[in-house]
Amino acid sequence: MDDRLDDSALLAAMAAGDDDAWRLLVRRHVRAATLFAAQMMGDRDDAEDIVQSAFILAFERAATLDRSRPFAPWLFGVVRRLAQKTHARRARRRALWRRWAMDTDRGPRADEPLDAASDVAFVRRALASLPRMQRACFDLVILRDVAVDDVAAMYEISASTVRQHVFRARRDLRSALEPVLGARTTRWTGGDSAG
Repeated sequence: MDDRLDDSALLAAMAAGDDDAWRLLVRRHVRAATLFAAQMMGDRDDAEDIVQSAFILAFERAATLDRSRPFAPWLFGVVRRLAQKTHARRARRRALWRRWAMDTDRGPRADEPLDAASDVAFVRRALASLPRMQRACFDLVILRDVAVDDVAAMYEISASTVRQHVFRARRDLRSALEPVLGARTTRWTGGDSAG
């Protein structure tokens, strides 16, 4: 198979059953698709599963894809949607687990003595319940002392959006922690500024 063939020619060859065209198309786009999926998922194994699913879909739809349009943007759109569906599915599962956990273990009350280990365990559960971007921004800015501008560059969002995520994370953490930790809450949520 000629490496110089464009994606539309490879798709046409794939639709005709040419396995070499399939291999070349995958080789041409797998790295970028995997890097994109890994950035969205935060996990290489999940990213590889998503990219594999995206390429299977491309293989199944090779005959019907619009060859006048570039293949890579279509593939990245599929990767993005699959990653979003995976995140949504996991969020639903986490919500169900949280609901179940709240019904079975409401956690200690503020008037009960706690040791540092149980404080940490409770804080970890509260952090895990935050939305992904709030948790990521809070972790980097407050817990790891990364500059707001650097976090903004990492996620390609504005610095004000990072501050907003940090503010909301603090607010939600305080709501979750104050009934249990009382005055110790500020130890875990930091001061009032976001960097």
